[in-house]
Amino acid sequence: QHKMKIRAITCGLFLSAQDIFDVIEKKLPLQQCSLFEKLKNAMEQLERAASALRAAGYEVQTTRVAVNSFETWLLPCISKGQSTLDDTMKHLILILDSIGINFFNIGPCTRQENIPLVPKILVKSTKISSSILFKKEKQNVFVDFAHCKAAAEACLTVAALSGDLGNFRLCSSFNCSPGIPFFPAAYHEVNDKSDLSASTKTPPNSLTVGFESGDLLFLAFHGVKNHVTASDNLFDIMRQVCLHVQSIMLSIVDETVVFGGIDASINPGLTPPDSVGAGLENLLFPLTERQVGDMGTLAAVSAVTAAIKRLPSAGVQLTGYSGLMLPVMEDLVLAERAAQQPPRMTLRDLLTFSAVCGVGLDTVPIPGDVSADSLAGVYMETAALAFRLDKPLSCRLLPMKGKKAGDWTEVDSPYLVNTRVFTVV
Repeated sequence: QHKMKIRAITCGLFLSAQDIFDVIEKKLPLQQCSLFEKLKNAMEQLERAASALRAAGYEVQTTRVAVNSFETWLLPCISKGQSTLDDTMKHLILILDSIGINFFNIGPCTRQENIPLVPKILVKSTKISSSILFKKEKQNVFVDFAHCKAAAEACLTVAALSGDLGNFRLCSSFNCSPGIPFFPAAYHEVNDKSDLSASTKTPPNSLTVGFESGDLLFLAFHGVKNHVTASDNLFDIMRQVCLHVQSIMLSIVDETVVFGGIDASINPGLTPPDSVGAGLENLLFPLTERQVGDMGTLAAVSAVTAAIKRLPSAGVQLTGYSGLMLPVMEDLVLAERAAQQPPRMTLRDLLTFSAVCGVGLDTVPIPGDVSADSLAGVYMETAALAFRLDKPLSCRLLPMKGKKAGDWTEVDSPYLVNTRVFTVV
């Protein structure tokens, strides 16, 4: 029996410097610390949501916790000399292990001077993810090159310290708001910090949901004759799924946790029917006998996003990217098309698609010797699209040690498929 897949249920949680101070300075048993209590409560909320969704017939793949920027809760204790980064991370990881949290996002790095800390944090545990967040400043649609280069250098350092897949847990994100359930861009924020500082009341956590839904795209686009029908089909399918999941989530929230919405992004899996590429070619091939990456792909991608963006009109509470994900190494058909000689799609093509889809550049393998300047240029262009079009985009690029453009990757992971390394110029 086919089950609809939930890729992630993510609990957004607010941490304070006091939570870390209690662990380090008071030297209380871990189970008596506010940090332990907050994370334990988050895990219980996640398990309640997962149980409800499984009882309704959904396959829940992962539960995750994402918090506010580590700059607000981790760094204060370190900067005041109350603890070292190593000691603080050791205590945090002990708590994550004891509670059973396998996916934990420490929140984004928002200040350029803190970027060098990110690789040092990520190397501590494969449970830890983060992002380097670039926020739009008023009407400015550009980002600073030096800031982008610092992010690029962090990406290269992560690859050196944590291997080819280290950057699976890091992205540079642009114009991304809190409430994305997908890692590594996920993070949490409290809306009214003034109320928080004047009160001892703990703000409620937030639960968001992200799908693995390539099979729904395959179904919606199968046998259709035009883009309007394809988009309408996808809207009808997603509307039914989202409203059902939303009703389940609303039934389990209480005063300690709110429902933060659904990221309805079409997200692939690693089987042929779950491939986003295969779903797009269901529309492309009958009409034009073209493959993903050929002319016409942008229009097919736009048909997907148009359907997703209509969902609020049906009462769906959306959050996050809510577009089409094109993660090259997480999709059999995308990986195959990128590996053709010449490749069906380039980095520039993927950037162009992101103008109408929703996520950006994801799990794209690049040469291990790529320069920080070249990588910063990619970030600059992604930022320009995100800020100019006022949409969330992110870059999760994977430098492959010893590999040149056109070489095959040699990744051994149940979550990724091999392809050829992209050119970065």
